[in-house]
Amino acid sequence: MDLLYEYRIFLLAGLLETLKMSLVVALGGTLCAIVLTFGVTSKPTLLLRISFGLMELLRDLPLMVTVLLVYFMLPAAGVSLNPFWSCCAAISVWGGANGAQILRAGLASVGNGQRETAAAFGFGPLKALLLITLPQAMPVIVPPYVGLLTALVQATSLGSVVGAQELLRSGQVLIEQTTIMRGGSPAYLVYGSILVVYFTLCTLISVIGGRIERHFLRPYARGAEAKVGAKVHAIEATISTSA
Repeated sequence: MDLLYEYRIFLLAGLLETLKMSLVVALGGTLCAIVLTFGVTSKPTLLLRISFGLMELLRDLPLMVTVLLVYFMLPAAGVSLNPFWSCCAAISVWGGANGAQILRAGLASVGNGQRETAAAFGFGPLKALLLITLPQAMPVIVPPYVGLLTALVQATSLGSVVGAQELLRSGQVLIEQTTIMRGGSPAYLVYGSILVVYFTLCTLISVIGGRIERHFLRPYARGAEAKVGAKVHAIEATISTSA
């Protein structure tokens, strides 16, 4: 533990970089997911096919391959990104493709009757989506999407492959320097501490996601309680009448 305290500033800098990457990939992945979802649910056939093909291509590529492709291919195309942003871009598009599939499935779980009713009351497509369809789809969307967000946070560790100075890369540098200068490898201590950090971050995301899920499930829970109460009152009325 003395080693961790001695290099706390160095490790905290890596942790801060990991937190920044996690925030960027969560927002970027969600934005990509929304764009692709509109594409795969659109009525123009050409846009639908292009969006669906892009979504499937990104989902089928291993994330490591996506990170390496973005890092090495973009400079060849004239787009120069540092390791931080190239890694964020790769993880965001991969997460967006998987997130789009989750959003599409969640929206499809709401029956067409809800959309038709909203249209009958004069709701536009966007207003109906935000006020009618999306709130009903959230209990289906939230659990798998929270799982995706935890996967994206864990995927930020791939930044070490392309040289981004995130937490895992900082730990690797610390292990190498300590092994060379002092002898003996502190790998168990350093990697164990990094494991605890990632576990804590993912647990916080899961807890927040659970609260969001319960928030959207409340109307259904109240409706179920009302139905049970009505049945109980009906049974009691039947019993009292028979008596």
